[in-house]
Amino acid sequence: MVPSRSGMQEHFDVIVVGAGSSGGVLASRLSENPEISVVLLEAGPDFPEEMDFPPGFVTGGLHFENEPVFELDWGYESEPLPSGRRMQLPRGRLVGGSSMTNGTVCVRGAPSDFERWQARGAPRWGWDAVRPAYEGVEEEIPVRRYARSAWQPIQESFFDSFTTIGYREVEDLNAADAWHGVIGATPINRRNTVRQGTLVTYIRQARSRPNFGIRDRCLADRLMLTGPRVTGVRYIDGQDVQREVYAGCVVLAAGTYGTPGILIRSGIGPERHLRELGAKPVVDLPVGVSLNDHVVCNVDLRAPELADIRAPSAAVMARDVDNRWFAVATTIDETEGRCAIAFVLTGDCPDGSLTLSSTDPTVPPRIEHRYNVSGFESAWETLGQLLETSSFRNAEPLFREHELSQIVDTNANSAYHPVGTCPIGAVVSDDLEVYEIENLFIADASVFPSQVSNNPNLTCYMIGERAATLVAKHVGK
Repeated sequence: MVPSRSGMQEHFDVIVVGAGSSGGVLASRLSENPEISVVLLEAGPDFPEEMDFPPGFVTGGLHFENEPVFELDWGYESEPLPSGRRMQLPRGRLVGGSSMTNGTVCVRGAPSDFERWQARGAPRWGWDAVRPAYEGVEEEIPVRRYARSAWQPIQESFFDSFTTIGYREVEDLNAADAWHGVIGATPINRRNTVRQGTLVTYIRQARSRPNFGIRDRCLADRLMLTGPRVTGVRYIDGQDVQREVYAGCVVLAAGTYGTPGILIRSGIGPERHLRELGAKPVVDLPVGVSLNDHVVCNVDLRAPELADIRAPSAAVMARDVDNRWFAVATTIDETEGRCAIAFVLTGDCPDGSLTLSSTDPTVPPRIEHRYNVSGFESAWETLGQLLETSSFRNAEPLFREHELSQIVDTNANSAYHPVGTCPIGAVVSDDLEVYEIENLFIADASVFPSQVSNNPNLTCYMIGERAATLVAKHVGK
């Protein structure tokens, strides 16, 4: 079914706002049904010729710091941490979203993560329900594991030291039992140097379908509502012209930082905050009040014999015995002989918040992350054991003179895994529909009821897969 026009109004069956890890999957899957017309709105640019002319931004990801391509990034930063530091919070602003700018770690959540989801208001999101969706994603995107011959020397020493202290080697870190004291090659969604994000996989497959369209450089402002029912989206196009598009169903997939702002500008959010902004409250929901994230801390080593960049920074991953953290290693500077080990805490940190200072969609949100860094004590104990093994006999720690608190204050940073600003059970129902608003859904990391135990990108793909099934049931109602 192709989109229809009534007067000057353009109608689709489904509008998907945001072409990232979840939205790209969702829009592509919905458009497999020729009877469903889908338009995908994206604030950043599209690259329709990416298959023949791959843009340069898709390469890289060798270091812990995923340096953003600034013209393709939202430019978010955090409110000051207790130390006074502000964190840069890179998020991809392009068709493909952060799936085209991230470190390409392609790991599932743990089965126990989804037990927590069920306990927190998502009973239909247990492991038996999400596993088939993970498998569906892995049939669509190339996933590889770097052989040991391609590892960086620091990664070989990292692997050997963990096995020396008793960690179990596993062939597949996506296996259901690959948790609690394991180490192995990390699943990576990269082919050659090209990130296999939604731009070059799901969206590539959908482009030729007559019932599928992409509107790039379109900044979503707010939803259009008729009573308790969503009817469309108001957006600003690439020429700064305000436009409207209508549909029987709208799905917000603008991400943990982007989706809350669209809701709040539409009058859906905490009533007190809406009134502070001068917005008319429509539905009082706890949008933005449970921002969650992982925190990472890098520890530097001077190890010239181990400093050699080959495979990506996360080519090898270790998971803590008690699932309190995971760790990766990489070369930071070959010339200086500097390497690093990064520990990422896996526990929930749901006390952050996202609010607006203005209803102008071009003004960035206020992003306040609050982290519990006590878990680094366990990581540092393990680090001490690693440095006593023969694998690191020639490595010089560059932090011996500092207290743990000093290292954390200086080096702790967002792992760029924000989730949870519109969680299932609080803002959306178990089928991802926004409470008290008909035919409005959310499908992105903002719906996580709690954090997952590893990088959340593959789980965002999984959300897109499951959302396609849920949303399709409502089309035409």
